[in-house]
Amino acid sequence: MKKTEIDEQIQKVEKHHGYLSSGALLGIPMINYACDLLGCELEDDIFVTVETTNCLPDAIEALTRCRIGNKRLTIRDVGKFAISVSKKWDEKGIRVFIDVKKLKNYPIIYEWYMNIRKVPHEEVLPEIMRAWRDILSYREITIEIPPKEKKIIEICEMCGEPYTLEKEDNKEKEKNLCADCLDRTSSNH
Repeated sequence: MKKTEIDEQIQKVEKHHGYLSSGALLGIPMINYACDLLGCELEDDIFVTVETTNCLPDAIEALTRCRIGNKRLTIRDVGKFAISVSKKWDEKGIRVFIDVKKLKNYPIIYEWYMNIRKVPHEEVLPEIMRAWRDILSYREITIEIPPKEKKIIEICEMCGEPYTLEKEDNKEKEKNLCADCLDRTSSNH
């Protein structure tokens, strides 16, 4: 990547996230590495699963067309700083993660990442810029692509509002209730 391209991506991430955090900055080499390995561009139809809610999802949103609303971005918070990326309708994917074994050459990132001490972003950011992809590893993964199912819309018998019926909804219910009304009736018992 050219320095100007990296600088542009840093500006996008900083603007979207609100400031340039260490975690958001790390998202830049992670998503670019995944796309390079898959042979795709950031603008392509890709799907991303992020394994943390901390900072990393904002970098993905800032640099790609992946959003929670268009279902191209999934957050599966298991507390790991990792992303899984695949092209649309392709079962072959790549999981990119911070490799703690590779952090030995980057002690400031290690101390920040392992939460050994409170490390200010100003101290971590330059080391992330030096390390870039050197601290990342990847593995190929297979992604199960579920068939796209037609949404079923129902009208709630209590509030009268339409809602999307989930598969698990209303299996054993006597009334057709949205999740809000069902919660309200359950809490009244």
